[in-house]
Amino acid sequence: MSVMFEVYYKAPPDPIKEEKLTVQISRYGGHLTFREDPSQHGSSSVCLTYEFDDFSLAGMATKLLRQQGEHVEGPVEYGP
Repeated sequence: MSVMFEVYYKAPPDPIKEEKLTVQISRYGGHLTFREDPSQHGSSSVCLTYEFDDFSLAGMATKLLRQQGEHVEGPVEYGP
């Protein structure tokens, strides 16, 4: 079973922020699998989806990000 969570932040896109988040999350075994640009759907937020193999590690990454003030949805299990 795969595990994922989404990180949302207010537009405009910030490549430096995204790189820092991705480096932090990769330390817990997560990797960026999807990036939703706000211009694609008229949204005012950027959405980054990260996938993990381990629910516990995803939970630890989520906790860290929330402590930093990031808006995180999940983690949730999905897929076969």
